Amino acid sequence: MPKVTPHYWPYGDSHTPLYEGEKGNDHLARPSLKMPLSLLAVPQTYVGGQQEKSGYSEKVKGLLYFCGKSLESRHKQRLTIREFIFTHGLDKWSLNSRVDCWINYVVKSDVKKLSLHFAAGYYDLPSVLVAKSITVLILRQCKLDANCGDINLPFLKKLSLSYVDADDKTIQKLVAGSPVIEDMKFLKCHGLKSIKFSGLIKAKSIEVELNDDLERLELEASNLCRVVISQTKQCEINLLSSNNVRMLTLSAPNITDKWLHNHFSQLPLIEYLSIYSRTLERLKISIHSLKTLYLMHWGSLIEVDIDTPNLCKFTYCGRNVIPFSSNALALSEVTYQMLKPPLDIAPWNVEKIEFLTKLGKSKQLTLTSTSAKDLVIPKKLRDSLPSPPYNVKQLKVEISQPRTGQEIVELVDSLLWISPLPEILIILHRINMEPWMTFKFSYKKPILEGEKPSCCKFLPIPCWRHCLKSVMIENFRMSADEETQKKDEESLEKYFHENTESLESFQFLAGGIASNVSGQKN
Repeated sequence: MPKVTPHYWPYGDSHTPLYEGEKGNDHLARPSLKMPLSLLAVPQTYVGGQQEKSGYSEKVKGLLYFCGKSLESRHKQRLTIREFIFTHGLDKWSLNSRVDCWINYVVKSDVKKLSLHFAAGYYDLPSVLVAKSITVLILRQCKLDANCGDINLPFLKKLSLSYVDADDKTIQKLVAGSPVIEDMKFLKCHGLKSIKFSGLIKAKSIEVELNDDLERLELEASNLCRVVISQTKQCEINLLSSNNVRMLTLSAPNITDKWLHNHFSQLPLIEYLSIYSRTLERLKISIHSLKTLYLMHWGSLIEVDIDTPNLCKFTYCGRNVIPFSSNALALSEVTYQMLKPPLDIAPWNVEKIEFLTKLGKSKQLTLTSTSAKDLVIPKKLRDSLPSPPYNVKQLKVEISQPRTGQEIVELVDSLLWISPLPEILIILHRINMEPWMTFKFSYKKPILEGEKPSCCKFLPIPCWRHCLKSVMIENFRMSADEETQKKDEESLEKYFHENTESLESFQFLAGGIASNVSGQKN
């Protein structure tokens, strides 16, 4: 077989190969081909304020010609293609015949991974469904012909269909013609009313999400490990002979207590469970193998009973908390995602604090909110109730709208009431999940004589105010100006000095550089 020389785009970055062989195996090279949308966009002109298509520019014409010739050349040389990714953003008819020819070349080049994304209209897929070499098939906004004949994909392991137009019969034939399929995804497909798969001994994962026409889903796969079902409309769901499922995500309007009870009894190995339903009223989870639970409340749920002695991670998302009982004593991580309540309801109340108290044995607590202000617990509540999770060693906060100045002090003061003896406090920007500010605390053995101070009257141990030895703050907000960072530093230094008895060291690091080191206050 001849040596493969990398081909380069004739336009754009001259150093970006159109495809290239695997290193060290030039004589057996299987290149990856990527054709991005940006390089195939139709140029636009503006005439008299009106936008109209001007047709292909000479560059685009040359590029299309180059792509076609490159694929044709590889086909004639009988060279294989490992991966072909194509994104088509032109109007429905402008490239169809040309794309048909390209796909035909790729299929005949024994392509392994084929990804076709069509952003305009529904593309009538040619004879891809008889490509015996394909192991991964990803289709977006295509139309599968109901009269496509036999489907033979003997090596297909992963199938992903998004915004695909296909009927039940076609999907059934597609899966039946893929005997070693392991991973399936059906997202927002049109015309699909019933999914009924059985005898899929190799299937390990399936995702069925937001298929509005779907009325019935029935799965029978003995080795299925991961199931994701997210439907917004009524859909009858049955999981048969799926006792190897480890991960289950459920979001459907017709999930009932009875349905959950019947199915949980058939899932003895489940370790991850995520549930969201607007109509579910009572939820009882009794799964001894369960390690991670995600529960979203946005509807009529009024009671939760959790019997999961091996549960390690628990996430609750909702505007309000609900009464729940649990024997999950081994929790290592707890996350409370606070959805913004209506304007006439306060972000915090007694019920929410009691909710956190029940989860207080966890060593790591994460709170998420849209703003820092919503995480500030009113002083009236703090003065009348005990701190909820006093065992928490790492408190993490995710907020969408970081604040500065005095609002930082108010936020930190509230967080140190929630967790009165943390080792680490992390504030993250929720948009990009990057650290915004990190606090590291060290303590010395407290000595308390006489009556407990008011800040510790509800605690079995002294709070941070009586034993804090050092504070190191790392400020990662590189975009903040010097004046803003200085104000943050001064506000926090003043706060810690005024609220501790024996602080020995305060450090404020801006971008990894200590801008201030101070000793014990006078």
